[in-house]
Order: sequence, then C-alpha cells, then structure tokens
Amino acid sequence: MLYVAAYLLAFLAPLLVLLPGRRATALLAWLSMEAAAVLLALQGVLAMGNGKLPLIQLQLPVIGAFTFAQTPLAGLLILITAVVFAMALPFVAHDANAYPRGRQALFCAVVLLTLLGMTGFFLANSVAAFLFCWEIAALSIWAIITFETRQSKPVAAGLLTLALSEIGSLAGLAGLLLLAAGAHNDRFGPIIAAIPTLSPSLLLAAGLLAFFGFGMKAGVIPLNVWLPEAHGTAPRSTSPILSGATLNLGLYAFLRIDAPIALHMPHLGLIILSTGALTALIGILYALVERDMKRLLAQSSVENMGIATAGIGAGLTFTAYGYPLLGGASLVAGLYHMINHSSFKTLLFLGAGGIDAATGTHNLDALGGLMKRLPVLSSLFVVGALAIAALPPFNGFVSEWLLLESLLRVVEIPEVPVRITFALSGALLALTSGLALTCFIMLPGMALLGLPRSAAARTARPAPLAVTLPMALLALLCLLLGVGATAVIPVLGRIAEGILGSNPTASLVPDFFSTSSSIPTAVRHALAPLGTEIGASWLPLRGLAVMHLNSSAPVVYAMSTLLTMLVLLSLLGIVWLLVRGLRQRRVTRATLWDAGLLRLRPEMTYTASTFAAPVRVVFRSFLRPSVQSTEDRQGAFLLNLRHSEVINNISERLIIGPIRSAATAIAALLARMHHGKINTYAAYILAAMVLALLFLIAANS
Repeated sequence: MLYVAAYLLAFLAPLLVLLPGRRATALLAWLSMEAAAVLLALQGVLAMGNGKLPLIQLQLPVIGAFTFAQTPLAGLLILITAVVFAMALPFVAHDANAYPRGRQALFCAVVLLTLLGMTGFFLANSVAAFLFCWEIAALSIWAIITFETRQSKPVAAGLLTLALSEIGSLAGLAGLLLLAAGAHNDRFGPIIAAIPTLSPSLLLAAGLLAFFGFGMKAGVIPLNVWLPEAHGTAPRSTSPILSGATLNLGLYAFLRIDAPIALHMPHLGLIILSTGALTALIGILYALVERDMKRLLAQSSVENMGIATAGIGAGLTFTAYGYPLLGGASLVAGLYHMINHSSFKTLLFLGAGGIDAATGTHNLDALGGLMKRLPVLSSLFVVGALAIAALPPFNGFVSEWLLLESLLRVVEIPEVPVRITFALSGALLALTSGLALTCFIMLPGMALLGLPRSAAARTARPAPLAVTLPMALLALLCLLLGVGATAVIPVLGRIAEGILGSNPTASLVPDFFSTSSSIPTAVRHALAPLGTEIGASWLPLRGLAVMHLNSSAPVVYAMSTLLTMLVLLSLLGIVWLLVRGLRQRRVTRATLWDAGLLRLRPEMTYTASTFAAPVRVVFRSFLRPSVQSTEDRQGAFLLNLRHSEVINNISERLIIGPIRSAATAIAALLARMHHGKINTYAAYILAAMVLALLFLIAANS
C-alpha cells in the first residue's frame, strides 16, 4: 500500500543523513523525503475517487478503539499536505545543510514527523486515534518552531504555541468526550449516527468546545496570537509548511466534528460563519500594520483561514435551513479557498525565505529594489501576491467571488436574524477583500520595487534554485486553479456531497458541452455569445462558466476566469501594439523638471510603515498602539525625536492578557502560603481533620 511505502521512506530519510559521504547521503535523504511526499499525494488522489475504506481496526485495553479509515475528504487534505511538503522540502534540505550531521538528521526527522502525524490525523476514525495524531502533529510543530533553541524568541514562541495548543486540545477533548458519552461509543461513525438523538444543549456545548478548541490550530480568534510569533521565529524553510499545511488541521476538525452537529443546529453554523468573518477582518488589519514580511504573511494566514471558515459555516447553515444547493456552493467555496491558501501562501513564504537567503533580512523597511537583482524570484512573488489579492485570473479570485456571491443568496431564507448575520458577515468579508488588495499591493511594492533601502538589499545574492523552482511550479498551480475552476468544482462538489448530502456541481458548473444536459434552451442561447460553448469539441470539461443555475432563477450570477484571462491578454496585446505604433513616430527628448532635486534618495521613498499609515489612523481605536518616544538632546536643544509603536493583538489585550494577569495573581497568592510558619500549617491540618470527622459523624447519624 502507498501509505506503508511512504511511511517507510520517511523513517529512512533521517537515517540516510547519518551515513558517511555528506553530499551523496544528503541527496539520497532528500530524494527519500520527496518520494514519501509524492506517494502520499498519489494516495490522496486515489482516496478522493473512492468511498470510505477502513485501514486499521484496533481495540486497545483502557484506550478503546484505535481505528483509521480513508475518506474522500481525508484524501483531499492528504493531497494538499503532501504537495505543500513536496514544494517546501528542497528548501528544507538546502537550509539543513548548514547544521552539523546529527542536528541535520534531527531537523529532517521533525519535519517528516509533522507530515506523518498530519496524515494519521486525517485518517483517524476514533476519538483516541484522532487525539493521538493531533498531539503528534502539535508537538512536531512545537519542535519546528523551537528548533533554534540558542535564541530566546523561538523558545518563547514555541512555549506560547504549545500552551495554547494544549488549551485547545483539552477543549476539543472535552467536546469529543461529551459526544462519545452521549453516543456510548468512541468511534466516529456511531457518534455521527447518534447526533440526531442527543440533547441540543449537549450538542451545542460539544460543538463550541470542538470549534474553538481545534480552531486554535487554524488561527481562529481568540487563540490566534501564536501564529505571527511562531512564523516570525521559526526556521525560514519551514514557514511554508506551517502556513500552507498545518493550519488545515483546524479546518479538517471543523468538517469532521462540527459539520454533523451544525446540520442539526443552525445556530452553530451561524457562529462558525460570523467567527470566520471576524477572524478574516482582524487578520488582515494586523497584516497591514506589520513591517516584518514573515509576520505579515502569518497574519494574512489568519485572514484566509477566516475566509475558509466562513465558507464552511455558511454551507452548514444553508443546508440546515433546507437549502442544500446553496449550502453546497458555500462549502465548495470554503474548500476551494483552503486549497488556494495552501498554494499561494506556500509560494509567498518560499519567496520570503528566498529573499531572506538573498539579503539576510525580511524587514520590509530595509528592502526595495529587488526586482532588478532577483528578477525571477520577484516575478514569481508578484504572481503569489496577485493570487492572494483575489485578482483574476488567479485562484484566489474564484473562491472569494464564489463565497461572496453565495452569501448574497441568503435572501431566500425568511428568518430575519439569519439574514442579518449573513449580511454582517458578508460586509466584513467584503471589507477584508478590499484591505487584502491594499496589503498585497504594499507587500511586493515595498519589498521588490523602488530603491534599495539598505546595504543588504543593494548587495542581494542570487536566490537558491531550491526556492525558485518550487515557486515556479506553485505559480503555475495558482494560475491553473484559477482558469480551471470548472474542473476543480466538480471534484469539490463530490466531497461536499459526502459532508452535506447534496452535490452542487450541476448548479455551479452547468454542462454546456453536452447537448443532452438539463440547461434550459433559453439560457443556453442567451449565454452562447459570451463564450460558454467555446472548446466544447476538444476540452474534457462541463463548460467554462461558473454560475448559479436553478429553476426559479435561471442564472443568478456567472463568470469565467479562462475567458476573463483571454480578454485581459487581448487588451494587453492591443496596448502593446499601440505603444509599438507610437514608437515609430519621432520623439523629442528633453530633461524633465526635477524641482531642484539632484538625486532621489532611499530615505525619500515610501516604506511599508508610511504606506500603512492611513490604515493605522482609521483603525487606531481598534489597534490601540502603545507609542514610545525617545529624544536626543544637547543642553536645551532637541537634536532628534523618535517614535516607535507597539501593537498588541486584540485577543492578547482583551482575553489572554487578563487571564494571564489573574493566573499570576493567584500564583503569587499561593506562593505566600509556602512561606508561612510550621505551626500554622499544622493548625491547618488539624482543622481539616476535625472538619472531616464532623462531616463523617453527621453523615452517619
């Protein structure tokens, strides 16, 4: 079986590193790691086309059922995870060469243990197996973050991640135990089957505990403060893995645990929707005011996980209210955005790592001018920025457009509170999209364009091939996921059918290429001039248009990224021809007026801080920055005045900070009890014994 071969190759790779012959063994170890990832990706593809397949069925003493099963949803997550690892492993191997032999083997082992733990988590089919693999993945992530143990920041970030992860694990465990106790079974199949018979209060409590507990790993508020800290300090080659792969653990937990509950409790779906929309807005706000490229991308991951979570919540809510096709469309949008986030965020984090390798810094205010020195990496980085900014024809546009259009269909639900929740969530997501566009204009603009603002940027070295080659493949993937939307949606529709019970493919991707399809003749004739039947004779697709088609309102919305790309390319071609034609004319050249400025200096250009200044001003009451001022004086004269802002996350400010202060106060109070007199402690013990005896006498009388 491919799983067994992949696991064996993964266990073999760190051992190969320890063999004599550094270059040959390093190459063999890297090939072994890549082969393991490729085999898992192939198995993921096979799993998406099959139904549920039991893999391991164990009944352990005390622990109970320890079972694993393959499902189409698990296959999708395994495919995404394996592709992300396959793209990141060359950079991991490149950076691992800087370590001594033993530490290099340990680094590879930790990275591969994360891959294997995540794969087991997606296949887990019982409470014990689910939590065991979750902890394996969580501890591996902690080990990656704290691998540079000689520095204080990675250790602190790792402890924060581990603490919040364990808090989330305990909450998720409590939710699972409530469901298992109610169903009198610890296997997922019987638990899901028993959900309709459980009490609403138990279901709501279990659903909320699972959502906010396991949501920690997806960056859902309020336990998302670990993400920028972890990404900002983790080894640069592992950031693509941490963002592109590990964040999907939380989303999978929602789909596995909360989805069956929310289908019977619409209120839980509304909570997931609104929490996701709020998480997306908070994430992009903090991304805009970041000057560190890795922390900015980490905050953007919070935003994108919020968008995917909102899509899942909207899909569950629509279905619970009796609109399965609308629910399927929203869930497909959420799943699509999860795939898109893994692709373009892996691309961007590889680019950030390549920039760090070339310049030695990822501070946006110290970069600039890299487009000339690193043209290939910079061009690919711009593709990632366009994709994450949701601009056509790249993949981010498809999922965000589909989600926003699906949310507008809430007018079909008569309940006013539901409409208000959807409207507010849609408004938050629309604002998020606008701020994301601003953010990802700023990121490549400040990092790649303009003048170099430091010696490191002026003397940038070529980026390693281990970065640029995977970036090229991911950039191509972002384009294909965008223009090939009508090929991706049917696959996701089948997976959505396994979760919701309905397949929205016929509604979202009508079969324009088949003469026997159920599309109304009037709709077919009306849309044919727009290109819906282009390629019918040679493309193995249902069509090129994504739309919402039903009997009551034949076409509610429609778009085609491939046709959009063709139009954009045509417009660019026309502009190029016009420019070429104008160049044939005689041009008079003269010196431009420069206002007396002899030379533009880097200090005179925009930085990331100045670009984001309007956002900081508008949202100042939300961000609540603490300003620190330092002055340089000589006598009564002020020579220099410097301001620095420190922005604390709202979750840290309102939730985690007060809890930490309360815990510190309680610990200080308890500490005082350990410094008292022996006679006092003896009196406490005597009083406790007397009270216990009195209680026993009263109970027996």
